[in-house]
Amino acid sequence: MTATTHEAVRDAVRDAGRALGLPDPVTEGFARLLRPCVHLCPYEALPEELRKDARPAARVGGPARIPQGVDVPDYVPHVLTLDCAALPTGVLDVDFPTEGHVAVLTESTDDGGFFLHVPTGTETVERHRPERDDDQTRRGPFPLYAVPGTTCPRWLDRSHVAEAADYAEGDEGRAGLVDRLIEQVESLVDVEWGHDVQLGGHSPAWHDPLEDRGDVLLVAVPWGTVSGDDLITYISGTPEEIAERRYDDLAFTLES
Repeated sequence: MTATTHEAVRDAVRDAGRALGLPDPVTEGFARLLRPCVHLCPYEALPEELRKDARPAARVGGPARIPQGVDVPDYVPHVLTLDCAALPTGVLDVDFPTEGHVAVLTESTDDGGFFLHVPTGTETVERHRPERDDDQTRRGPFPLYAVPGTTCPRWLDRSHVAEAADYAEGDEGRAGLVDRLIEQVESLVDVEWGHDVQLGGHSPAWHDPLEDRGDVLLVAVPWGTVSGDDLITYISGTPEEIAERRYDDLAFTLES
């Protein structure tokens, strides 16, 4: 499988809709619903064509470098550090720092945590609590690599696109065609490297999509990547909080 641009995925959705004979407004509604993201995956999961010149964009576990004077409780472990300059630019539809690094510290036992953007040139101190960090990041430290991607809502159905719901109402044949398009959309965005850390895009939440409460996803951290635990932490905020970089106001939600 090869990596595909966000616009190429949208075009593939349009082609699928035309092949099914669906009206353009229905198909375009699903193409418009897609949102770009950046997947962060281990080297062995990278698409083959990206491996030659791959540069690590993040690191799971290990020591964290945080700004001098920032107080983070000892019991909150460092989970992930992102190298902002190594992330692909012009991909996400949410604001994300493009320089310096981001340290993510959070627990696998509770909501809450720290999303610390450390601009280039900031005086930092190394923070490492082996008894906490190494216990909760049992698979670290190791690097992650960035792959641009595309997402759709976790539980995609006709109700997400008003044109599709109207078109299919009361007609089983039409409803079946729309459902076939939905299956193809989900297949197009389901990539082998898309099950690790995710920046931006639709939330992969199983039970409580954060979009339902007006938030957008900034980072999703599956603990299966970090420690092997079947949990996921979502870091999210309102579009305004993210655009204004009010990172102290971000929500950390743990889902099991």
